[in-house]
Amino acid sequence: MTSTVVLEPSAAPSGRAWASGPERQGNVYITPWRPWLTMYGLRLRSHAKEQVDLAPIQRKLPDEIMSMILGRLGAYNLGRTQCVCKAWHTLGFNEELWSPDCLHAFHHEPKDALVQLMRTQYRGSWRTMYLDRPHLRFDGLYVSRNTYIRTGVTEWRVKNPVHLVCYYRYFRFLPDGTFLYRTSPEVLVKVERSLRAPFVRSRADEGVQKGRYLLLRNRLFTSMPLGNKAGTEIRTRLRLRSTVQGANNRLDVDAIVSYDRGSNAAIPMLENAEGAGEEEGMPGRHYKRGLAPYVFVPWEHIQDSPLNLPIAKMDFYVPG
Repeated sequence: MTSTVVLEPSAAPSGRAWASGPERQGNVYITPWRPWLTMYGLRLRSHAKEQVDLAPIQRKLPDEIMSMILGRLGAYNLGRTQCVCKAWHTLGFNEELWSPDCLHAFHHEPKDALVQLMRTQYRGSWRTMYLDRPHLRFDGLYVSRNTYIRTGVTEWRVKNPVHLVCYYRYFRFLPDGTFLYRTSPEVLVKVERSLRAPFVRSRADEGVQKGRYLLLRNRLFTSMPLGNKAGTEIRTRLRLRSTVQGANNRLDVDAIVSYDRGSNAAIPMLENAEGAGEEEGMPGRHYKRGLAPYVFVPWEHIQDSPLNLPIAKMDFYVPG
């Protein structure tokens, strides 16, 4: 609605408003200037969308072929591919690309139960379920870098040297519910080969042990026999978390316990771990050293991981 202002002739502005209507009894009727009113009733000419220069691979391959290629990358490489361009970002939301990795990550549950869970709790999206639900990663190693101070031998009662000792704990989890474990002073690149190949009995000489694990939501329970006469078993309780959505790249150690079960004892069942208390469910000798969090390193980043740096270049590592 357009309003008018009545001004005295001497108060009429010049340049910013114009007079309209007849002059009555010495008054001038002024209509205020509103620039947006000049756009009313105008029809703008529609311009055709500018052509976007596509990459050669986008011009040669249709979206159907690109979806088949992206489906072979795996979930984490698929997420990186979505950062390349808008076209691949859109293709990455195809649910058919995420369902195989989601079923593989939660293989211990029936498929029908996973489908029902995906529809009821994750808005019918396999991608959302894969990113929001905790699960272990099988495409690399979980590494824990531990350091402590050790006093050296006193020489001539003059110097008492102090040494910074560094050692590593390695976890490799397998989809069948087993894991490979190794404690070593060697860096990541030197132990990769012993943990990458399938486990065999002869590899026990390299310090590689085998055990079972159970994941309940974000709580992880491991059980590993040492194979000695006393039947010593190492049990660990950890918590799985992510530094970014869907990463599942950290394992916080809650407890490490060892106890003897006898020479003929088998690995205890882990099915009752859900009801176990913080201390009551894990009797035995509790360790207070070597509780640094585990950091996940994919196979393709093992060579350039900062965990390969020696103590002279990295005396302390903050996992985040």
